[in-house]
Amino acid sequence: MRSQVFLGLLLGAAFGLWNLIATQLNPLAEDTPIALLVFYGPMFAFWGLAGFAASRRTGRLLDGVKVGTTVAFVTFLVYVLTQFVRVNLFLDTLTQRSDWQNLVARFQNSGYESLRLYVNYVGLTGASFKILVASIIGAGTGLVGGVIGTLCRPEPRRIPR
Repeated sequence: MRSQVFLGLLLGAAFGLWNLIATQLNPLAEDTPIALLVFYGPMFAFWGLAGFAASRRTGRLLDGVKVGTTVAFVTFLVYVLTQFVRVNLFLDTLTQRSDWQNLVARFQNSGYESLRLYVNYVGLTGASFKILVASIIGAGTGLVGGVIGTLCRPEPRRIPR
């Protein structure tokens, strides 16, 4: 369990840092389907690889699902925290993005006096759903990795009599 949590912490920090650097370099970049695939694809692949390794090691498919879910949960917990850093560091620039226009319009009708407070509130209230969805995706990728890991498991050595 410790190694799963550590891997999740490492992945969450790495992808959070990647997102911070990408925002620094190009804060108005759109979240196109290709951009999302390039970002989230490797994350999901790591979760599947973790499930693969667990199932290959133990021979139990359920271990792959558990590991994929755990790593995804911790990854996204850390990643969501880094998103609060990102939003607060780049708030003025991010509000100019086209995908933020709906959020800015909702702010104007929200009754909040501070955009920063409103954006953090929206992020906080949506965090549990995002972590849940990531955990479900982690279970799915862990299942796929686990199936492959179980099928690729080497035969146990038999001791001749």
